[in-house]
Amino acid sequence: MASWHTSSLYRWLHFCCLTALLSFSGPAISDHEQSLTLRLAGTPESFGYTAAILSHALRAQGVVTDIHRAAGNLPMTRLEYMLENGSLSAAILGRTEERDRRLLPIAIGMTDNLVNQRILFIPQGTQATYDNVHSLEDFVRLNKVAGMGQAWADRLIWEANGLAVQPLDGDWRRLYRMVASQARGIDYLPRAAYEIAAEWPSHPDLAVEQHLVLVYEQDHILYVSPAEPELHQLLLKALNEAARSGLIRRLAREHYAEVFEPPVNLGQRRAIVLIAPERDHPVIP
Repeated sequence: MASWHTSSLYRWLHFCCLTALLSFSGPAISDHEQSLTLRLAGTPESFGYTAAILSHALRAQGVVTDIHRAAGNLPMTRLEYMLENGSLSAAILGRTEERDRRLLPIAIGMTDNLVNQRILFIPQGTQATYDNVHSLEDFVRLNKVAGMGQAWADRLIWEANGLAVQPLDGDWRRLYRMVASQARGIDYLPRAAYEIAAEWPSHPDLAVEQHLVLVYEQDHILYVSPAEPELHQLLLKALNEAARSGLIRRLAREHYAEVFEPPVNLGQRRAIVLIAPERDHPVIP
């Protein structure tokens, strides 16, 4: 475990260093280039990925970025408030109608569908419960309860598929302990494939469920602060080009290569397909 974690950390630091060199230490800004300051937030992993996507996509448009990270791992409600009031420039989030009303969405998938492939953290010793699940009907019959943050977009998807959810107000990270305790009425914590790949070494009291991946057609998108409409227009153009050129797919596969390694093994799992609620404005893959 230690060796895998060290290797993963090394690759992440190496990737971030390359991104920093491209974003911050490139050639002097020419007369035709712009310089742009962005304020982002998130865990070191999510911040590094968002910064890489935006710096590369904007560099292709002749824009050099200076990217700053907000201190700490912000609760989702706080992050959204900071986006709304302009303290943050942009963030990759699950799409909801409420966020579409309050923020400026860019309907382009930002993780090459790695975020909408969900793998379960379960209590140690409970793997046998899931061994014979082969369909959504099998999973529903387990009558297991998912723990999720109150503001997670996944909550609506789980409920639309007849799956029980216990939402949690405040800091959702309490869910790790609540699942491990087996005494809080929460049986599992679904995490994106790339999230669980980064998190499992830090949670030895939890197990990564071995066989299943719950999949739905709704990648996360970028939301831009309504205080920065010009940035929204610039990123709309830059990210459309990044999707068309394959840049987003390449960076996602490089940055999150661990999802295809043990214990996640994304390509070797049984897919349980969930139906996402219909949207007037679907996400562009």
